[in-house]
Amino acid sequence: MWCRGMSYLPLLLVVLSVATFVVTYIIAILNDDISPEFPYISDTGTKPPESCIFSQFLNICAALCLCTIYVRYKLVEVLGDTVEDAKLRRLNKVRLFLGVLTAFGLSLVANFQETNVEPVHLTGAALVFCVGVVYAIIQTALSYHMEPDFNGKYICRVRLTLTILSTLVMVITFVSASISRYQKNPDTDKLHWKPDEPGFTTHIISTIGEWITALLFLFYFLTFVRDFMRLKIEVRPQIFVRHLDEEPTYPGEYTRLLA
Repeated sequence: MWCRGMSYLPLLLVVLSVATFVVTYIIAILNDDISPEFPYISDTGTKPPESCIFSQFLNICAALCLCTIYVRYKLVEVLGDTVEDAKLRRLNKVRLFLGVLTAFGLSLVANFQETNVEPVHLTGAALVFCVGVVYAIIQTALSYHMEPDFNGKYICRVRLTLTILSTLVMVITFVSASISRYQKNPDTDKLHWKPDEPGFTTHIISTIGEWITALLFLFYFLTFVRDFMRLKIEVRPQIFVRHLDEEPTYPGEYTRLLA
């Protein structure tokens, strides 16, 4: 039932993301590479061998995220073809652009560890969380715009709730992280904070907030599962020559990736 249509995409994204975070956390704890008290998600993928697992599977998650965002775009596009609604099409394209930036940010987080290339890593994190929140806001607004013609009010309320919670927690996370960075001792080991060190409390608040925000984002993608059950995307090959040395001709019409 849960694998009908394209519903496997958001499911795979959520399951693989959670599995990646949990596995790298366990390995990092066993190797004493991080403190067990709620490290940042990125802390769990900083040192090998967990960094290798973190990068590999988070890259796959970034690809799944991009695919999920694109399928959602095509779903709304198909529904929008039945009505003349310029606002729906415009919001859908804006949402796609923001979603691509979010997926790109996830790949930056995967490939640039915070202890090696911190500026690039923080840029990726900002794209994931900040742009991700804006993506959720636009998607929620789009859902309300599509109600009642294409979706019900219940899913709108669920997405609105997740959007509000993720926005609030993200703000708390960034504020507390900034305060902890200001309060901490310059000699503090970023991966081994101790309870008696300055800034520890705000540090823990920010790390807990990051985990909650990430989970809220994943829950948001789960709201796509039922919608994706109603959709199937096929790629059909079409050849224009009988011999591969011939010059091709291109008859007929084509469906563009971006309408």
